[in-house]
Amino acid sequence: MAGYQYVSEFQGAALQASGDPPANLVVASSPFEGPLSIAFDSHNGLWITFEVIPDNFPPSVIGISRGDLNSIKRGKHVTPKVIVTPRFPAKLAFDRSDNLWITSDTSVAGKLQADIVELRRIQLETTGKHKPKTSITSPGFNPWVMRFDASDNLWIAQFLLASNSVQMLRFAPKDRHASGPARPGLIVNLPYINFVVDFAFDSAGNLWVAGAGSNGDVLEMISAGDLTGTGEVSPTAAMTITSSAFGVLFPSSGSCLGGIDFDNSGDLWVSVGAGDGDCQVNTQLVEFTPSQLSVGGNLAPSVTIGQNPQKTNLFFPGPIRFGPTLP
Repeated sequence: MAGYQYVSEFQGAALQASGDPPANLVVASSPFEGPLSIAFDSHNGLWITFEVIPDNFPPSVIGISRGDLNSIKRGKHVTPKVIVTPRFPAKLAFDRSDNLWITSDTSVAGKLQADIVELRRIQLETTGKHKPKTSITSPGFNPWVMRFDASDNLWIAQFLLASNSVQMLRFAPKDRHASGPARPGLIVNLPYINFVVDFAFDSAGNLWVAGAGSNGDVLEMISAGDLTGTGEVSPTAAMTITSSAFGVLFPSSGSCLGGIDFDNSGDLWVSVGAGDGDCQVNTQLVEFTPSQLSVGGNLAPSVTIGQNPQKTNLFFPGPIRFGPTLP
């Protein structure tokens, strides 16, 4: 789980009950700040992008091997791999072949230019600048959050600024085999959510989207059956979840949610700001069980991990990912 200046790992018993458990290990991100996205490769290596990159650094993604993470746990300093990217990197995801896909954007001639790029697994073995194997971009393409489903389809949440709405774009392997304009095989309109923070797939292939709706932060589920075929669809949500644990700072233009992910038991974990209107203090990591998710509605978390009463364990809501060995 990423906070504002570090990434923390929680394992085993730390995830079984509410409270303020110590992290198994903490990775400081200096000189970078604000982990924006985290992803694990098949070898449990950790890859990170950041909101803030120093002026003397090029746009970069850093990678830390599992061996280096074990060294960090023993109090040692390590030197991560630094992969220089063509544009400012945002979100990360690994495909089935361990190639790294990155959403990125930059300003070109005063206009925003966004794309997704693919770096091959072999390129990630060496620090430095590498030419992407694939670069997909086109006018109006505005990719943000990105994940792969169990069938190795690449899904991207795209903002439509003109209509203040969101689309989910599905790129099968054949839809992303070469550079050029974005040609998703399926477009899913999400008119009920106007700001996506993160999304995840459960074991049945259902799509869960976390973000801000018209009345505040919400989780919405789209059934797997509505995610098949090609073309453009506008399905209704099969499940809606709200909670008093969710923040309410910017319900119409932002979100106090930080990220979501499923563990191997089917529990859904959500990084949130507390429901006191302030996203940046009293933040928590909350869990909803499969039985809760099957009912929906306004739910109380089954487990809440957060700061202690002395406020000595503050962390900002950030991205969550379960690594290959967790839990």
